[in-house]
Amino acid sequence: MFTVPTANALVDYIKDFTGSTNSAEIKQCIFLGELSMRNIELPALRSNPYDPMYIGIVDSTGSIPIPGDMNKPILFFKQGQQYIVTVAATGDISTSIITLTDQPSRSITIGMLVTGTGIAVDAEVTNVNGLTITLSLPNTSAVSGNVVFVTPNQNIQSNSMSQTGPWIVYDRIGDRDIITQGMIAQLYLQPVNVPAVIRGKFSEVGQTYKFLPYTAEGDLVNMYYYRAWPLLFAPVSDIIISATGNVDSVSGAGPYTVVIDGMITTDGIAVDDQITATNDTGTIANGGVITVDSVDSSTQITVTVTGGTIPTVGAIEDISLTNLDTQTNEVLQTWPEGYIYSTLREYYLKRHNETDAATYEGKFQQAWNTVMDQNNLGKWSGGHTRLTSVWQPRQYRQYNIK
Repeated sequence: MFTVPTANALVDYIKDFTGSTNSAEIKQCIFLGELSMRNIELPALRSNPYDPMYIGIVDSTGSIPIPGDMNKPILFFKQGQQYIVTVAATGDISTSIITLTDQPSRSITIGMLVTGTGIAVDAEVTNVNGLTITLSLPNTSAVSGNVVFVTPNQNIQSNSMSQTGPWIVYDRIGDRDIITQGMIAQLYLQPVNVPAVIRGKFSEVGQTYKFLPYTAEGDLVNMYYYRAWPLLFAPVSDIIISATGNVDSVSGAGPYTVVIDGMITTDGIAVDDQITATNDTGTIANGGVITVDSVDSSTQITVTVTGGTIPTVGAIEDISLTNLDTQTNEVLQTWPEGYIYSTLREYYLKRHNETDAATYEGKFQQAWNTVMDQNNLGKWSGGHTRLTSVWQPRQYRQYNIK
């Protein structure tokens, strides 16, 4: 058994190992074990800083909101003069001209990728004349609302890098340092098109990240960090499997056996899953619990409806999986020993068996220290675990204020 594929498999493993028959108790022990693992730093939990979803866009205050899934930052960097500008615009269908209704906060340049309502896919700026912008492709409909311009060297679909610089690597410092050093930020070198790597700084202030040298609105910052991970058995939003379907037949006097056909797909549905659906000309969502009995084909399933009123034949919509919980995560997939040892520790603590609890606490700490050793050796965390740059002293003496 090289992996523990799902949360339920973990419960079964712990039950078999301990001889327990109480699944609810094991789930409680898993939860307590997870609380001791929240700060684990595994390669599988690292963000991809070149993925558009991890590229932060600087707001009007020069800040980036702290991502909701961030556990610990590793390194942030900026790949040159790359930015996004959002400005309102209008334009007619089938023409290649749009007119900005507001003055943009940053310059619009030839080659920028353009997106927005009415803008053709892959349209680029070919000419700029004041507030009149010429695009490479004609508008597909009337242009309205905000239009987004992205610098040609780094659009949100690309991993390319500006060749003119400056390239800035931001090291993490404390919030007090970022505020006090911000007072002398005007003494920083203000680089313009200088192909050099600059050591900058960032820190958390409130619920945002702030940067030195200062960042301007629309700047793109690549964010490399350890992500938080979902707990096993945590609630998950309903997942729509098929937007359409049809109640083909209803049998029984309660519980009711219902055949649902005409689905777009049945991929993702398994026996014993619970589903919901929206009534249309047919009815099924009448207060009962709908449980999957079988997956008959790629377009048909058979379910049991327990409780509620009798379903009726006809069309239904939005057939979805419901009552879901997280069945796996990156930690379980790449570090199952952490889950097993911490769960056994909590189980034996609950049983007041301090000897066995101490045994598995020791195994857990050994597994944890192995992971941390890799980080401290720089194999996983980018070279060091200091909170400041290895290239710059914490106290800065390069400025002499008279």
